[in-house]
Amino acid sequence: MDLAYLGGKGYTAVSELMRAMILRTIEDLSSGPELRQEALEYLMDEDEEYVLSFNSICRYFGFNPEKTRHAILNSKTKIRTRRRAA
Repeated sequence: MDLAYLGGKGYTAVSELMRAMILRTIEDLSSGPELRQEALEYLMDEDEEYVLSFNSICRYFGFNPEKTRHAILNSKTKIRTRRRAA
């Protein structure tokens, strides 16, 4: 299920941007050292006020930020970041 679809309400520009930020962070974790470091800093930031912070995005989609962070960092398989065609 694609949570950016917001439970059947449709995609919004905001949900698509938030989704893209998380997916880019996941991709950057597998990149070179500079991008990986920036991705880790974003992922580990505990900011709750910035609307596009990792924690804020998780809460927007109904995820627990700590559990989501743990799942991303400890995934045993590569997390797919490309949307499948409908």
